[in-house]
Amino acid sequence: MLLLSSCKKGTNEGTLTFAVEYDEQEKAEREIIGLLPETLKYYYKNGSSTAEISAFGMFRAAYISNVQEKTNSVLFYFMPKKYTCKAKFGERMIGFDPLPGLILTPTDEEKEILGFTAHKVHVSFEDKSKEEYDIWYTNDIKIHDPNWPNPYKEIDGVLLDYRVALKGISMHISLSGISENAVDSSKFYVPKDFVNVEVDTMNAIFDEYLKMEF
Repeated sequence: MLLLSSCKKGTNEGTLTFAVEYDEQEKAEREIIGLLPETLKYYYKNGSSTAEISAFGMFRAAYISNVQEKTNSVLFYFMPKKYTCKAKFGERMIGFDPLPGLILTPTDEEKEILGFTAHKVHVSFEDKSKEEYDIWYTNDIKIHDPNWPNPYKEIDGVLLDYRVALKGISMHISLSGISENAVDSSKFYVPKDFVNVEVDTMNAIFDEYLKMEF
């Protein structure tokens, strides 16, 4: 399958704000979804990145890629519990739900999304009963392996409009704002008060909290 890449240029530091939309039917069936954040923050600096959602000081989940340490980390905070797992680049980590039979078809279509040149990729599946859709990415942001925690690893560019699922919770994530202000380097390190656990343990923790009912 074609690797999507180009000569990266443009911004090296900043914050992207994404709107997160949830499936209405899933929301009606699972009360936890109504408590989840509707905004995702994506911080980047010198090739490192952190994608983070948080709400009311009670919940925080983040995927951190630190180029200097060559590590990927996952953070999960659900008051008062704080957990993290870490691995070297290329090692197995917990991520968004896989998309079995995923087919990525590059297109020549481009458009501007909040000042970024965005490229369209059509998404289909070997299972023809699954809904097809389009996603958009940009090469205007310098990030190392920007899609390591999601099913679109073959796309070498920052996703600006896409769909993922986490523990069966479907999300449509789309860029809604940009800041070019300096980003504190601490965003790309794991806080010392988080308890380090193995990948399988972190996966079980996600299961426990994101599948809970009220």
